Amino acid sequence: MALYDFVIIGSGLGGLECAYTLSKEGYKVCVLEKNRQLGGNLQIFSRDKVIFDTGVHYLGGLDPGQNLHQFFQYYGLMDKLKLRRMDPDGFDRITFDNDQTGYPHAMGFDNFAERMTAFFPKEKEAIRIYCNTIQEICDAFPVYRLRKEPFEALKLDFLDIGAKNFIDGLTSNQKLRSVLAGSNPLYAGDAGKTPLYAHALTVNTYIESAWKCVDGGAQISNL
Repeated sequence: MALYDFVIIGSGLGGLECAYTLSKEGYKVCVLEKNRQLGGNLQIFSRDKVIFDTGVHYLGGLDPGQNLHQFFQYYGLMDKLKLRRMDPDGFDRITFDNDQTGYPHAMGFDNFAERMTAFFPKEKEAIRIYCNTIQEICDAFPVYRLRKEPFEALKLDFLDIGAKNFIDGLTSNQKLRSVLAGSNPLYAGDAGKTPLYAHALTVNTYIESAWKCVDGGAQISNL
């Protein structure tokens, strides 16, 4: 008789989620990890008693009903995590060497558009199209919205659109282009390769809501 039904190698967030889900369904699960800490990119380190995250610097989609909130609720985390809501008028601020202005990425698409338009008043329509397109793309992914939908019903004609091509097509304003693409380090964006949907699925989560783990991302794996 097998000691375990499943053995999962690696205790990153994906491995821990799989282990929790399987165990919740009644399976016996073993998680193997070679490092001293669980969590993969959830791990933290400290210098002079200051905590630094290695990977999870902030989280999105944690308002009630949003996708990560539903996952964390299922995993029994929401009532235990120490979280702080980030600045709703600028959870990220995009800056440039030759410009002292911090261009805000704000929470809520209406707020995002309003804050962005304040800096680029002539680009109101481009900003509106950007916000609408991001939401439309995310709504087209059933798994992202945690809903069941037959494959043949999916409308994925945007899969071949590049993020840079889309943003460049919105406006000739180079500064606005750079500001809209300013979150690309979150998904290791490459101008010649990154598809628009990768950009959309990433930024949408934070525009919906952005949160900081008060004691670092390691609390997710430790709980």
